[in-house]
Amino acid sequence: MGAQYSSLNELKSNEYLSRFVSEETISVNDPFWNQFLSFRLQSPFTTAHSKSIDESCSIFLQQFETNNPKTNNYGTLIEVFIRLATAIRDECDDNIVTWQTYSALFILRCITKYFIEIDSEQNLYPYFLPQDNSDRVSLMSFFVDTLFRTTIAIPVESYSYALHLEVLNTLLSLLSIQMCAKEAALISAIYSIFMHRLDPLLISEFTRTLLEHFIKQTECPSTLAVVPLDGSNGDSGTLYKIGQSVAYGLWSVVTLGMGSSSTSNTTDETVTVNDSAYELRNHHLANQSIHLLLILSNHFTNDAHRNPYRLALLHFTDTQGNPTNLPDSEPLPWFSVDYRRLYEVLCETVHTDQSTLLLYMLLHRNQHFKAYVISRTNIDQIVLPVLRVIYTATERNSHHIYMSLIILLILSEDDYFNKTIHDIKLKKLTWYTERSLNEISLGGLLVAVVLRTIQFNMTRMRDKYLHTNCLAALANMSSQFQNLHTYVSQRIVSLFNLLARKHAKTLDLIQQQSKQQQQQTLTTNNLNDNIFNEYVQDLSIIEDVMRMVLEIINSCLTHTLQHNINLIYTLLYNREIFDNYRAHPSFQDILQNIDTVIIYFAEKVEKLEQRSTEYVKEALEMGAKQFPLDRLKKFPELKFKYVEEEQPEDFFVPYVWTLVYKSCNLYWSSESILIFKQQQQQSLISH
Repeated sequence: MGAQYSSLNELKSNEYLSRFVSEETISVNDPFWNQFLSFRLQSPFTTAHSKSIDESCSIFLQQFETNNPKTNNYGTLIEVFIRLATAIRDECDDNIVTWQTYSALFILRCITKYFIEIDSEQNLYPYFLPQDNSDRVSLMSFFVDTLFRTTIAIPVESYSYALHLEVLNTLLSLLSIQMCAKEAALISAIYSIFMHRLDPLLISEFTRTLLEHFIKQTECPSTLAVVPLDGSNGDSGTLYKIGQSVAYGLWSVVTLGMGSSSTSNTTDETVTVNDSAYELRNHHLANQSIHLLLILSNHFTNDAHRNPYRLALLHFTDTQGNPTNLPDSEPLPWFSVDYRRLYEVLCETVHTDQSTLLLYMLLHRNQHFKAYVISRTNIDQIVLPVLRVIYTATERNSHHIYMSLIILLILSEDDYFNKTIHDIKLKKLTWYTERSLNEISLGGLLVAVVLRTIQFNMTRMRDKYLHTNCLAALANMSSQFQNLHTYVSQRIVSLFNLLARKHAKTLDLIQQQSKQQQQQTLTTNNLNDNIFNEYVQDLSIIEDVMRMVLEIINSCLTHTLQHNINLIYTLLYNREIFDNYRAHPSFQDILQNIDTVIIYFAEKVEKLEQRSTEYVKEALEMGAKQFPLDRLKKFPELKFKYVEEEQPEDFFVPYVWTLVYKSCNLYWSSESILIFKQQQQQSLISH
């Protein structure tokens, strides 16, 4: 027997729902619950669907908010849910009880989200108070504990997928207090439960389960999957299909869904299973799991708070290796997952903000996993999609680009990585459209993409953060540059040339501004002073970047001169771009080394009778073998290490919630969300 979803308008005439929100107090053992929870509904798979549910339920939610302080039906429903959830943990394959548990949770999630949206935690306050008959533990603590245990204990099967998804949706709704509250999460009663009131072993196992959900990428069962209409993305209107999820003959008391009963009977052929967008959209459990991991691990990041989720995520080990507990992971025990499977799914999904953030956290903090990634012979599988994100920067948000660049910087801290990326040869790249790059190494492509990023952001020279990260990654890799492609060598030199032209132009602007100031009155001098100071600041930044580019070239020549003939060739035929800077105090010392190389090889070329590219490069190869490296002045080795900001939450918390808001398929009204408004205000103040 199949079930269909009819119009949301039918809610208005539902007697059970009307009774639940009324002034009547319903006891925990009332037969009402058995009937009320025996309906068929569906978690929202699109924001549009979630919004429709919220709007259709709004009049009931308003009535419930008014009456609940007297009836406590919200607390009673939590007790009913806990009883049902405990029952299905003991007997997992009872489809009827599973569906009733899901239905109870769906209603609780709708109410909880509504309460938080309208007045933060005020309506929930009574449920944070200790209960007299339960070792002084609050009902809300029991609720969250039960949600965790349900996620851990019940296997993900077709009959339980909807329940698992609703558990995660409910946890996201509870944690959304961070988006809607005026106060910081530090003083939130909800966050206090998540961080301080749960068993550390339970938290560790819950974190592992979320990570396993993400790794498995279990598809939504076909009976629940989103069915696009006419190839659309489904946000404007989506039909849902559900099979025999509950035992035959159960009465459908409440029907929640999109579309009318006459159109809900769609066939399997409507779903294009091979469509890549469909595949991505229907990994709902994995998507909500990574959202929860990011939320829970990016709050309370200060070591003094000892965020148990963060500790668990940043210290887990490989099931295939020999795990060793790290000293600072106590008192929370480590857990293990299969690194190979985690690495593979990150390779497949790192083009998304969420996976990029998770990869960043693991590379930055989990030394076990970082070592695993760097040792991979197929590391191109994870580096290439990161490079593609950076290459397509105009299609991404700036946070995603920054995190991708930081991942490259963290990887470049390792000498083994810097060496092996030049051993991996790439075939034709379809997404690199500026030039056909055949037989380029992964290392060469990485250098080219980072150089391109610097050039594309030349108009934003004051974005020192971006340029610093790009140049630091190149500097870390420079001593290991091997056989750089002709195109890459040209881009390195052309970057300096571009900076040199920008330097000359800025100098002209400073001189013009200085002359204007001498002719202006005192009244206009203040404005001119500001403009003058901005030009001087720009000049300083440009010179810093120029100096770093020269140091990168010098580092390559000093350490791997024999293996970079293309770079020597490019320097030789563009030597005039350095003419104006040989006497400049910021560049003089470093240019002496570069000039030594240029003069040495220029003499070799001048002796040639034939000066075709082939003959010249052959002469350069012979000369490189004989080049006396002791002629070059020694400079300190270029080594940079990524250091996280002192207050990382100021960046990560709004970023994570932006991703959740856009991608988790739950709807929050823009009026209730304060976190983004607060961030905008702080940004205005800081500027």
